[in-house]
Amino acid sequence: MDELEDIRRKKREELLERLRKREEARAPPEKPITINDLNFHDVVRRYPLVVIDCWAPWCAPCKIMDSVIKKMASEYAGKVVFGKLNIDQNRATALHYKVSSIPTLLIMKDGKEVDRIVGAVPKKAVEDRLQPYL
Repeated sequence: MDELEDIRRKKREELLERLRKREEARAPPEKPITINDLNFHDVVRRYPLVVIDCWAPWCAPCKIMDSVIKKMASEYAGKVVFGKLNIDQNRATALHYKVSSIPTLLIMKDGKEVDRIVGAVPKKAVEDRLQPYL
C-alpha cells in the first residue's frame, strides 16, 4: 500500500506542476514580449489591450522609449500587455499598419488599432492616452 500511495502522490505532484506551468503561460507578461509578423495577430487577439512599440535598433528615440515601455510593462502587468516589433525585421506588419515614423506605439484593443502615438513621449503621455481603454 505504501508503494501505491507514493505513486499517487508523485502523479498528483506532476499534475499540479503541469497545471501551475499552464497557468503561468496564461498569465499576462510583466515584461515586453517580442512581436513579429508571425505572432502579431495571435498576440493582439489573445490579450484585450496591447501596446506595440514599433522600433529599430538604429533609432535613438526608440532607445529612449525602450525604458518607458519596460517600466510600464511591469507597472501595468495584468491590465496592458506591451510588445516590441522590430520594423526592420518585420516589414509586413509595419507596412500593413502604415508605420512610417518610429518610434510608433500602436494601441490595440480587442484585436483592433484604437490609437497610436508617434515619436518619443514621456511616460505620462502614454498613460494619458491609455487611460480611456483601461
